[in-house]
Amino acid sequence: MKLTKHKLEQLILQEMRHFRPPEFDPRAEKNYPDYADKLSNLYKQDPRQAASIADSLDEPIDVEVPETDDPSYDELSYGIQQFRQESPVSYHGIHSGQIEIYFHTQEQKWFVNYFLANPHGAFTFNSELSRQFSNSKEAINYYNNHADKKIT
Repeated sequence: MKLTKHKLEQLILQEMRHFRPPEFDPRAEKNYPDYADKLSNLYKQDPRQAASIADSLDEPIDVEVPETDDPSYDELSYGIQQFRQESPVSYHGIHSGQIEIYFHTQEQKWFVNYFLANPHGAFTFNSELSRQFSNSKEAINYYNNHADKKIT
């Protein structure tokens, strides 16, 4: 079976749904069972404050896991770059730059950023060649047109 970019994204999102950091481990011993419901309710209103209190008490937080495989963008932290990939860019066999692609959860867009190499070996962001896309296929096509390492 060939693993395509789309299938990989689906698998990652499906697995992320089941991932629970240690502070959310339902099997962890509860030091203060009286606070379990209060922490869970507080987490729904203010996740940072609940996580801080749970950390102070060394108490796990019980949270519900959705039963659907559809990704919930409400649960993703803002500003996370997902599905990030980088590739060198060569022109006639000479390394001329670097390109990256990723999905930004806050913007809900795909970013393809282009960096040009300078003679000193550093890379400079090139705004003329960098693009934003709302469609993943368009972003992947643009990335593949420039990248040495193609996404299939």
